[in-house]
Amino acid sequence: MTVSAAPRLSLWQGVLAALLLLIAMPALAVERSTASGDSTVYDIPAQDLARALNAYATASGLQVLYETALAAGRSSTAVKGRMTPDAALQLLLSGSGLVSRRTDVDAITLYAEKPPDAAPAPARPDPRFLGVLQGAVLGALCGTEETRPGTYRAALQLWITPAGAITRAALLGSTGDVRRDAALQRLLPGTVVGAPPPGLGQPVTLVIGPRAGGARPECG
Repeated sequence: MTVSAAPRLSLWQGVLAALLLLIAMPALAVERSTASGDSTVYDIPAQDLARALNAYATASGLQVLYETALAAGRSSTAVKGRMTPDAALQLLLSGSGLVSRRTDVDAITLYAEKPPDAAPAPARPDPRFLGVLQGAVLGALCGTEETRPGTYRAALQLWITPAGAITRAALLGSTGDVRRDAALQRLLPGTVVGAPPPGLGQPVTLVIGPRAGGARPECG
């Protein structure tokens, strides 16, 4: 009785392929980690927090999402020098009472920090809803060449109905193009984003900055 060697060869080929995959995976992880931690030169003076966050989004290429009321009456810390986006934001927010959390590779949401021995802070917005909101807004903006993100900065205030549709959109300052400004405010009302969680403070502010070098395209 003769046993063919082909099945053994095929088995070893499969084992070798699996080992090569395991070796490659850590390298990919390091590459992605390095890309997300690239440093940038920041020069953001201490100022009104909302203005500082707009400047941060422009410099970092990240999107910043927060309940508008959170930034009211708060000031930022000056950020100057070369550092990673996470380090820059942590410095900018220091002393403001707000903390940040990554909800996507290029998106950050802000929350109120609970002070020691203080009353419980309001419930954090559901990060899943914020992710859906971000995706729905970007999807709507990608629908026309005039509003396609990546080359301009926009700070948008959004009001959302209990049924989950944007009922109103307002700009906090111009994008630099009056036609684009009008298109943004005309396009977003009616966009369905899903029912917001109970107690969500409104309006919600979404800051979209120009795409930084190496950042993935917002519209795929």
